[in-house]
Amino acid sequence: MFFAKSGRMRPRTVSIALALALASACGSEPDDTSTTTAASATTSGTAPAADCDTGIVRDVAYGTEPLQRLDVYPPPSNTDCSAPGMLWVHGGGWQRGDKSNGMKDKRAWTADLGYVLVSVNYRLTDPSDPETIRYPAHNEDVAAAVAFVVEHADDYGVDADRIAIMGHSAGAGIVAAVAADERYLGAHDLGLATLSCAAPLDTEGFDVAAAITGDSEELNGVYLATFGDDPSTWQEASPIEHLEADRGIAPMLLVSRGTPSRQATVEEFADALRAVDVPVTVVETPSYSHADVNSAIGSDDDTILTPALGSFLAECLA
Repeated sequence: MFFAKSGRMRPRTVSIALALALASACGSEPDDTSTTTAASATTSGTAPAADCDTGIVRDVAYGTEPLQRLDVYPPPSNTDCSAPGMLWVHGGGWQRGDKSNGMKDKRAWTADLGYVLVSVNYRLTDPSDPETIRYPAHNEDVAAAVAFVVEHADDYGVDADRIAIMGHSAGAGIVAAVAADERYLGAHDLGLATLSCAAPLDTEGFDVAAAITGDSEELNGVYLATFGDDPSTWQEASPIEHLEADRGIAPMLLVSRGTPSRQATVEEFADALRAVDVPVTVVETPSYSHADVNSAIGSDDDTILTPALGSFLAECLA
């Protein structure tokens, strides 16, 4: 199946305890501690270096705030300087996490696929600070990172017409929002069709109100810290509320696992996508924990999620 793209515009330039446990699970220590930079990186293989061959570049500023930074990992050879771009958005309950966390397998996998991997940091919420940033800042940051990659595609060997975005947990909620709600990319004169594929993996954030109220008498503290206590804001922040036909929403891949209510949230979002004619793939990972979904991506030992993601991306980035 070929997914037609339209409307592209180039830029002008659960309970509190459970929720906090979830955030902790998503915020593991960085495993990518190498110090390779553009100056020291080399192109492997025998192909000549292309003009776009920057090597690995870290902490590229896409905004003025300290956390508005991204890392770029090019494939070993990109001689035509037009590889698909894959943006990765980390999880961590909107409060923690880093673009370097859990990247080893993801880097090797995307390199094998011939994609330029871009791992994105975004501003984080500090519940102890009454002046902290909250929704929609996280979504705005990631949309700004997408716009930066589009604008600087030639610099990093990215084909601006083949860009995918993927994230886990809170990062998945951000991905779903940026891919479904045209406000975010629209702020940069970009349409939703800027994205060729979107993979929001293992989140309840498709419906923020449902995630906050849940099946418990206690409201979800992590979501409250991020989205506040106004139900109208919860509705506005929910990607499922922004799905409309003919808006250029990218094909999506979702993961279904966990409690029946969590699975129901995913299926509800998938049904809503189908209702507006957006192609959607749901991968069942019943044996995986929330953390397993993240660590499985790109792993040689993963026979469920990684192959499905590879097939999905190959089709929509063709």
